[in-house]
Amino acid sequence: MRKGDMELARHDQEATEAAVAYLLTESLLMIRYLAAADGDRTVPVNRRQEQVHALADLCHNLPAWLDPTRRERIHEGIAFMWRTASPAKRKWVRQCWDAINYDYRWLLSD
Repeated sequence: MRKGDMELARHDQEATEAAVAYLLTESLLMIRYLAAADGDRTVPVNRRQEQVHALADLCHNLPAWLDPTRRERIHEGIAFMWRTASPAKRKWVRQCWDAINYDYRWLLSD
């Protein structure tokens, strides 16, 4: 691998790890907000529970991909998450990644 290719691969790896960490952070913050007793009262409790479940379902496998023994294959974890996500979940992921300018176009070719 050429030096330029190695730098690109390292940047891509770091960006992907940061994108996963950002999703986890955003999902936990949103879950805490939705689960709060004084949460958004304009959304019915059962709808908030559905949203909490959707976020937890979407991100539950991601922490394992940040483990040092699996990080080199983190793209596999993201690809699985993407393939199994509903359109609404994908929309939320895209919004999160757009906020940090993560290039997820490689997932859209499926």
